Amino acid sequence: MGKKAITIFTAKTARELLKGGFTLIDIKPDKNDPDGKRSVFIFRNDENLLEKIKEYKEK
Repeated sequence: MGKKAITIFTAKTARELLKGGFTLIDIKPDKNDPDGKRSVFIFRNDENLLEKIKEYKEK
């Protein structure tokens, strides 16, 4: 496992990961959002995290 953390850009996916028991490390402002209203969610790269993200996106 290379990366220690994964950045999530949507609140919907972050919410699903939290419900699934994954660990949220931090919430930061999205530097790419010109309005400064969006946030990014930093999750610990636990086992099966990427598989769950893929699963949520297929819903």
